[in-house]
Amino acid sequence: MHLIFLLTGIVCLLFLLGFALTSYFEKEKRASAISLTIATASGGAWYIAGHIYPSVTLHIAIAFWVLLIAGFGLLCWPFGKPAPLEIKLSSAERYDERHVIFGRMELEPGMPQYENYYSKLNPQVKGFDDHVRSMPKLGELGGEYSHELDSPYFDALFEFIAKYNHLADPGSPGSGRIVLSREEATRRVKGFAKHLGALDTRVTRLKDYHVYSHAGRRLHNWGEENNINHTHAIVFSSEMAHEMVHSTPRTPAATESAVQYMHLANIGIALAMYLSKLGYSARAHIDGNYQVLATAAAHDAGIGELGRLGLIMTPTHGPRIRLAVVTTDLDLNEDKPVNFGVQHFCEICKKCADNCPSASIEFGDKKNVHGAVKWQSNMETCYKFWRKAGTDCAICMAVCPYSKPHTFYHNIIRFFCTRNPVSRHLALFMDDLFYSRLPRHSDKPDWFAKE
Repeated sequence: MHLIFLLTGIVCLLFLLGFALTSYFEKEKRASAISLTIATASGGAWYIAGHIYPSVTLHIAIAFWVLLIAGFGLLCWPFGKPAPLEIKLSSAERYDERHVIFGRMELEPGMPQYENYYSKLNPQVKGFDDHVRSMPKLGELGGEYSHELDSPYFDALFEFIAKYNHLADPGSPGSGRIVLSREEATRRVKGFAKHLGALDTRVTRLKDYHVYSHAGRRLHNWGEENNINHTHAIVFSSEMAHEMVHSTPRTPAATESAVQYMHLANIGIALAMYLSKLGYSARAHIDGNYQVLATAAAHDAGIGELGRLGLIMTPTHGPRIRLAVVTTDLDLNEDKPVNFGVQHFCEICKKCADNCPSASIEFGDKKNVHGAVKWQSNMETCYKFWRKAGTDCAICMAVCPYSKPHTFYHNIIRFFCTRNPVSRHLALFMDDLFYSRLPRHSDKPDWFAKE
């Protein structure tokens, strides 16, 4: 048996066994079993071929490497790059936060805000909202996955964030503004955010459509116009733990979401206070206290692309992140939007739509929504399922092929997906094969109630 033939078989076998082992530690039993089966079958076939045709093993090995290199060349060839998300700036509109379902659920009959909203602004949703309002609240017992010991985890975290989100605006900046170059300011802002725990930090010029037209999440300033005299938006992300996401729609996924919003609130408040100390106006936009649309700012800053599921898809973690923003009048270097194939991949994938328990994710084509040509999810039916379940839901996030862990094997596929449509079709086929089109539900951590 020729040495090159033998080494080729060993390299391929180790690659497949490495993927099987990686999948095992990721608790992907199906992927681990399939890759182990392929490794065993191909290794056996290679061994048999070497003994039956010992005189041509060199030719077999050379043919294998030629085909492998040709295949890699095709997958790496940059062609057919999809168009990025289209934003029609001439028709881009500011969105009114009063229409967001979370703010609407803060309204109760008898409140002046309730009467104003349902009599003047949006009377057609009153019946639906009143029905959802009658259901158990998130964190309360009565939901399908509610638990007297588990639900208070995320309920306590969101209450904790609410207790200090008034610190999001540090007020008037300190006297004696320190003059910084764009490069120095950007280096410090991004470095500080990373040290505080941000996964990624990007900057965009603050645009009119980034800002909510009116406040609608909190009652004390409900209906007030938002006017932000800032020039830049600093957008940063935080990673949600892979296994916690896969527990969806049970309480660990909701707890993980709350944990990351808490971390982002800490980062945002500290960063805004730092900028204020330097003499610049700044405000953190954190859970329950936004004046900007974090997703819109994140897209323009290049954190990721907006996907079919209505979330930002990042190059390294897919939608498995949470976002926050700090706006400021400090002049910073701006990042650019990214285009790494998500628009095309979401066109052909549709796993999120297939698995959405409330059928809230759009199956069809994109639409012009307030100036952005995108897929539009139904936030009402999505939130109604949350109330029915007693937790928030991250099934779309869990099944998304881009949500895989940031590891060697998955990063190879992510790279190929940036190159051309053939690679994206192949990646989707392989994802269906190894991971199926259905969600994998992980066990709860041992500090939660057992099943």
